Amino acid sequence: MSTTLIRRIGSAAAVLVAFLALIPAAQASPADDEPVTVDTELVGTQAALVRINVIADVTIAHVNHSTGDVVIHQETYEVPQAEATGVLVTGDGVVATLYRLLREDLDTVTVPAANRLFVEQIGAQLVDGNDTTGPTHATDPAIDEHLQHCYRRVEHCIVVPHERYEVVLLSADTQDPVPATLVNQPSGPTDVALLRIGAGGLPTASLTPTQEPVDDAAVAGLEWEVSQSDPATRTLQPAGEPVRLDGSRLTGGQTLTSSLAGGLNGGPVIDRATGGVLALADCDPSFVVSAVGAASIQAALVGAGVTATRSGFDIAFADGLAQINRGEYAAAAERLQTATTYFDSALARDYLTFAQDNAAAQDDPVGNPTPDDGGIPWWMWGVVALLVLGALTAGLLIGRRRRPAGSDDRPAPPSGAGHSPGDAEHHVVGTSGPTDGSAPIAGNASAGPRDADR
Repeated sequence: MSTTLIRRIGSAAAVLVAFLALIPAAQASPADDEPVTVDTELVGTQAALVRINVIADVTIAHVNHSTGDVVIHQETYEVPQAEATGVLVTGDGVVATLYRLLREDLDTVTVPAANRLFVEQIGAQLVDGNDTTGPTHATDPAIDEHLQHCYRRVEHCIVVPHERYEVVLLSADTQDPVPATLVNQPSGPTDVALLRIGAGGLPTASLTPTQEPVDDAAVAGLEWEVSQSDPATRTLQPAGEPVRLDGSRLTGGQTLTSSLAGGLNGGPVIDRATGGVLALADCDPSFVVSAVGAASIQAALVGAGVTATRSGFDIAFADGLAQINRGEYAAAAERLQTATTYFDSALARDYLTFAQDNAAAQDDPVGNPTPDDGGIPWWMWGVVALLVLGALTAGLLIGRRRRPAGSDDRPAPPSGAGHSPGDAEHHVVGTSGPTDGSAPIAGNASAGPRDADR
């Protein structure tokens, strides 16, 4: 076999071997894969956040005796009073927040209730529109005088509110409010209030009292986000404001007070390194920001006879997130699916989808590795085989074309002329071609023993 042909075959084989060696590496290490790290404690606390709606059922009565006759107009109206943030601290549905926004607030609920009473019962027309909920004036001066009296709650305008509470959970499906009842008896605005909803197996946050300053903290809560595709639809999403906590002193950026006033007030201050609840954030009507420590939450729970325990959701959710961190996506999907049977959490659903997608990318339906981004699809095997076969065939054809003339089954005739019959005893061992059509085998020409050497 010619050395040139041998080199061609060897090169083709080397290319094939190198190509096959690269396939497992390409399959096992997709170019776009990056390790995922989930902060299990922080995400667990986010799952335990709730939004609290404070609603006042306001009974308002206006007594008019200016004409000598006593005329009473009375009605009860449902008036939204405030929105706050809270955090679940027990698996059976106890929420911790501050009492500031939950307690009776006559100044907030009187004006919208008086506006509705004067429009619906007395027939007033309001300058800023009959649907306005803020302070305004009636177009009739005589009626407006009585309206302004009601705003100030003079003795002939009686306002009696009754507060009730609704809690909105960070669920994956409909985020509908559920009724809640006050468990303890707070009185001051910075007292810890405990609300209970009728549910079990809910996410909980761990309490982490501290006396040391914490620089890397955040006020966590839920904010409403409007859908871009459907402006009439809004959903709750986790939100946070970075802060520094030093005892009861809470400091942060320029947007901290506006975020608290916008619904994060009463929400947990969390340690972003551990996810533990350090305190509850407070913003008073003068926009002075402070914090009430986690020790006060623990004291309120003890006083109400409530024990903080982890739920089945907490255990399954934490297991699933830890398995995601280890790249065990199929096992993570199983645990996250279990978590959603306790509580259909929006965050649990998000991580469940993530785990399922990555598990599918790791294994095909029979459990064999499948190529991901950067892998080699199955049909490339056929292309490689055809290319190698073509290279070998071309090498064989070229080798045969370059074979010396006369290299058939008979010895080549003598290259010289004029040999005598006696020279027949001198012979040449030449090349002979095989009859099967394969490449010729090279031989070495050697002279037989000469007469002179005998």
